[in-house]
Amino acid sequence: MPGSYTSDELKNLARVLNEILVEARRDQSELSTDEIVQRVCELADRGERNAQNFFAAVFGDQTAATGA
Repeated sequence: MPGSYTSDELKNLARVLNEILVEARRDQSELSTDEIVQRVCELADRGERNAQNFFAAVFGDQTAATGA
């Protein structure tokens, strides 16, 4: 069911989101924290669970390979 998460999925999502935010700060991304969280949550709500796909949604394909 979209929008429903297990405890493990929430822990993983929080870890991935944290990694993305660290990377965004390091790269001085112009995306705000709110924009990043929104992108990740929208994907997660559609059933995405792959960390590389979350990174790709925020940074594009060039960072996806390093984001897992």
